[in-house]
Amino acid sequence: MKDQPIRVGVIGCGAQGQNHLRIIMELGAEVGVVRAFCDLSPDRLRNAKRLGPRARAMDDFEKMLASDSFDLVIVTTMPDTHARITLAALESGVDVLCEKPFMRNIEEARVVLNAAEQLGCQVQLGTNMRYMPTSRYLHNLVASGEVGTPVFCKAWGCHVNPPWWGPHYYLESSAGGVLASTLIHALDLSIWVGGSPNPVSVSASMRRLFPEKRGTLPPPEVKARFNTEDLFTALVRFDNGSTYVLEGNWCDDRPPPHCFEMITTKGKLNSEPFTVTVDENGQIVDKTPILQENNGWGESIRNQDIDVIQRLREGRPWSMQDRRQLLNLQKLIAGCYKSAKTEREIVF
Repeated sequence: MKDQPIRVGVIGCGAQGQNHLRIIMELGAEVGVVRAFCDLSPDRLRNAKRLGPRARAMDDFEKMLASDSFDLVIVTTMPDTHARITLAALESGVDVLCEKPFMRNIEEARVVLNAAEQLGCQVQLGTNMRYMPTSRYLHNLVASGEVGTPVFCKAWGCHVNPPWWGPHYYLESSAGGVLASTLIHALDLSIWVGGSPNPVSVSASMRRLFPEKRGTLPPPEVKARFNTEDLFTALVRFDNGSTYVLEGNWCDDRPPPHCFEMITTKGKLNSEPFTVTVDENGQIVDKTPILQENNGWGESIRNQDIDVIQRLREGRPWSMQDRRQLLNLQKLIAGCYKSAKTEREIVF
């Protein structure tokens, strides 16, 4: 397959689906070719057709999967359809890149991962922030032991307004509000940078401030359906002795939206603004390197897509995450919601 382009299908042609379409088109037909894409919305299909005019536009993912042979399917729909679509793609013998959040619950995650193993296929979650140059540097720095071991981390995911661009505010399709749709980005990244420890327990709280806050901004249909949390906090303990404080907020004017700061036994790491400081003989020393690569959100998606496609072309396995990491993230999110609902600490 090394000399052949990867045949790609994209299911879901909203903002993120179009990001993937645009990137694959830019890579060139000798690297990857979008053979078909699928969405229920005629408007989104028309927009996708402008990006990939030679690809087939379809409104039924099962017919799309049966219509051609694919090497890679990218799933960018809402979480309530992830399990069904991913399983169908796996059963057709295709590797799957699925956007966050992975599944609605731990049971769906296990079913999908078990199916991938049985069918000899790969599944990767769209953790594009891991592909940022600063993220890779911090991950490798912690793994090297040069800054000691992580002991405390604060991670947050915030937007000025709830994300109206997709029904993330509607529980039946989103499987959760600010935690599952926004905070999950910085949560996954900070856990990965911290060495991917296993969660031990979580105590969480959540509430909905909408429409008391930001309620005059959205269209009526959003107001009528809004039923998720837009404010979330949690305290998580991990088996390496570290403690994480989490915050998700859809009515916050603090930029940037996806960040963490981590204290280690020898220093402190910030994801954005990217800084590394180390305690040397009682003095705080700035050890922040100058990285030449682009660190933008769009560039990280591009880096991710290049990696998964190139590995498929070369016959190398995907390596950015493993089953344990995927299940831990799913378990932690479920534990957060259970803790907030029961007002009790959840022990894993």
